[in-house]
Amino acid sequence: MPPAQQGKMLVTFWGTRGSISTPGRSTEKYGGHTPCIFVEHGDTKIIFDAGTGIRNLGLHLTDLLERSQKLPPLHLFLSHTHWDHIQGLPFFQPAYLKEVVLTIYGSPMKERFLGAVLKGQMDVEYFPVALSALAAQLSIQEMSEERMELGDVLVEWQEQVLHPGGSVRYRLTVGDKRVVYATDVELDRLVDGSAGGDCRALLDDYLRFVENADLLIADGQYTAQEYAEKAGWGHTSIPVLTSLAERAGVKQLAVFHHDPQHSDRMLDSLWKELRKAGPDKGATQVFWAREGMTLAV
Repeated sequence: MPPAQQGKMLVTFWGTRGSISTPGRSTEKYGGHTPCIFVEHGDTKIIFDAGTGIRNLGLHLTDLLERSQKLPPLHLFLSHTHWDHIQGLPFFQPAYLKEVVLTIYGSPMKERFLGAVLKGQMDVEYFPVALSALAAQLSIQEMSEERMELGDVLVEWQEQVLHPGGSVRYRLTVGDKRVVYATDVELDRLVDGSAGGDCRALLDDYLRFVENADLLIADGQYTAQEYAEKAGWGHTSIPVLTSLAERAGVKQLAVFHHDPQHSDRMLDSLWKELRKAGPDKGATQVFWAREGMTLAV
């Protein structure tokens, strides 16, 4: 690791697309794989979500294992168990290697045990290999404590209710640096009050969780025009996301979970509109998450 990156969290985007993978020439720039983020801090290796992007991450990790003959334990945190966030797990090559230690974490709020959900997608009717056949030292944990320490990394989490079936947001802290992963939540309904209940309290909880984050990776699937037709679908519009990030003092915002219909050309166009609307607005650096991008935080 270069000296300038020592002691930092390295965040790599392996999958940035939402809902369904979208391979092809029109998505080559920002990527077509569904969600997967890899965070490294020394020997602490953390993965957020197991969308189709986790396959290529697995090939990368397997190559490292073959060259170094060792791989630190892997910690996979799931935001939720919709297919676009777990469908790559059966193709995650390290899970088939007996020397790999893999822990999968998820919400305790599922109607079925988390392990049963993951086992279900690998039923013989859907996939030729059963979850029980994975050779890795695998454990599946429904989280209980709201914070845990993995090496020097403090992991904190909160439930997010504004998504069908719910989801979980995560915050990683090392020293004074924070990385937040908060995808699949419909923040527009908190802002406009349409969620009912105590919207103000839920919004305050969100703002406190992401406050002053050095990097926020967040769901901005829709334009304002698209959101008007898709309210209630469980995703946030780009204008609301960028506004809340500014309000919370976020330093860098990676707009994530790109809509399957958003081609590279459209995302470039949306970027130009965003910069034209407010090139000097606030201190938050906004960018579109892109597969292959690595940031040192």
